[in-house]
Amino acid sequence: MKTVHFLSHQEIFDAAATHLFTQGRAALLPRGGGAYRGYCGGCPVGNFIKPRDYMTALEGIPVRFLNKPANQVPRYMDAGVAQLRKALLHSKINVYDPLTVELLSCLQNVHDVFGIWEWHDRLTSIARQFGLNSERVKSAA
Repeated sequence: MKTVHFLSHQEIFDAAATHLFTQGRAALLPRGGGAYRGYCGGCPVGNFIKPRDYMTALEGIPVRFLNKPANQVPRYMDAGVAQLRKALLHSKINVYDPLTVELLSCLQNVHDVFGIWEWHDRLTSIARQFGLNSERVKSAA
């Protein structure tokens, strides 16, 4: 049996921060809200999703639903949540670890909820919250 080595929280954080600052703007859905994929890139979680694993059913599915019991997830989101779980596992992200999902959710919120001018402060705050090195954020500023 093959052992899977998941990305560390630091690797996830660094990749997400690099993606956000390289992209330089939010990728939004036509009717509002953040997009996993968009014309200018996508959210930091979407950056981990390989093209072969992407489907439009992912759009509108908050990553925080990965840890919710089935009875707390709207039924119409079932396929999207399952595909999101599969896609992130393919990218070596441990979607079964509640702390990893919380980190992903925080990173998704930076993109989806906060203005670009707030990204630096929000990412620095997330690094502090999860005990991560924020050098990637400092070097991008």
